[in-house]
Amino acid sequence: MQVLFARIRWRLVRWNLLILGLILALLGTSVYAALGRSLLDEVDRNLFSRSEQVIPILFGPPRRAGEPGPPPRGPQGYSGGVFFLALRPDGSVLADPQQVTISDLPWPQTREPTFATIQLGDGDQARVVLRRTPDGGMLVVGQSLAPEETALRTLVLVLVGGGGLGLLLSLGAAWFLSGRALVPIQQAFQRQQEFVADASHELRTPLTVLRSATDLLDQHRDEPLEHNGELFDDVRGEIARMERLAQDLLTLARSDTGGLELMTAPLDVADIASEVVRRTTPLAQSKGVQLTLRAEPQASTVEADPDRLQQVFLILIDNAIKHTPPGGDVSVQVQRHGQSSQVVVADTGTGIAPEHLPRIFDRFYRADRARSRDGGGTGLGLAIAKMLIEAHGGQLQLASTLHVGTQVTVSLPLVNRAAKLGGRLGELAAHLPRTASTRQ
Repeated sequence: MQVLFARIRWRLVRWNLLILGLILALLGTSVYAALGRSLLDEVDRNLFSRSEQVIPILFGPPRRAGEPGPPPRGPQGYSGGVFFLALRPDGSVLADPQQVTISDLPWPQTREPTFATIQLGDGDQARVVLRRTPDGGMLVVGQSLAPEETALRTLVLVLVGGGGLGLLLSLGAAWFLSGRALVPIQQAFQRQQEFVADASHELRTPLTVLRSATDLLDQHRDEPLEHNGELFDDVRGEIARMERLAQDLLTLARSDTGGLELMTAPLDVADIASEVVRRTTPLAQSKGVQLTLRAEPQASTVEADPDRLQQVFLILIDNAIKHTPPGGDVSVQVQRHGQSSQVVVADTGTGIAPEHLPRIFDRFYRADRARSRDGGGTGLGLAIAKMLIEAHGGQLQLASTLHVGTQVTVSLPLVNRAAKLGGRLGELAAHLPRTASTRQ
């Protein structure tokens, strides 16, 4: 099992790293593209501003048509990193103060500035703006992209280094979190294995008895059935035991899948408890146990399934009788506690050791580990009782002291009679107008 969960854990870690790596790659690509676009836009704005400044310097102020202009002059106030190139209409160089080597420049067809990325003679990348000049020539204002490329390379190093460090840290975090996430799964898997093992054990015992009994019956096939009455009774008893076990397993399975149906109706808890006490009194007398019932006069009406509620009380009282020695007492008390109706089943039996209390409601928990086992229980009773009470919106609590006794408290919400009466009156009032209109 450990190998299986180790594989699952590594698989979770790999998926986490893969998804995180994809997220970091997309984020890094987006940041790189956004920064590159932002730097390029900033360069374009700078080049356009410089071109606006250099045109009057090269060609003088605007003049009237036919008026000769001043001879071209070299640009003034040149800042390093920006170069200027003025071309005549025939493509010859008018001014090239930075002595740059540029070839294959696209000639702008309109007066609108055109931006382009070119490669200089020394191999550097440059961003240029191309503008038509007043005399029909072309002005080229460019700037080396080396600083921007350096910034982008630095960004790539930061992104790769930070992403790698983030993936390394996420590896440890994913390993830790996957381990934590698998803990409840491992516990559920372990409980399932225990459940299957315990169920197999519970089924194996009656099947072994049935096999032995049928083998003996086969050996005495020619004898009348009344001569093997004891074997026949054993077979019937084990079949009944298997039937109860199958019914209990079916109840728990339906509860787990949400298929447990409750036929609820308003009922008096004291009446249900009284009926179960009446049915279990002969069992208590046969064991020399005093079984008593005390019900308070306050209303104890709840919304519940009577059959399921009887099943719960029967489980609790039967357990109390089985684990109470002769001469002991088992008391059932029905009382009102706030907005709940409580049924308290207390015994003076052997009690339960503190280390067993956290698991007392586990399925197939062996009762003989916590209490002296008597009667061949399957360890499903308390689990079914707790499940049924919680399905009714109530609570089941157990308190026990070793060698003193055990007390189980069932709490169910009381029916709000005023609210139900108001709701029914509202429904009746809603139907009255329709009834009157029908009669008219």
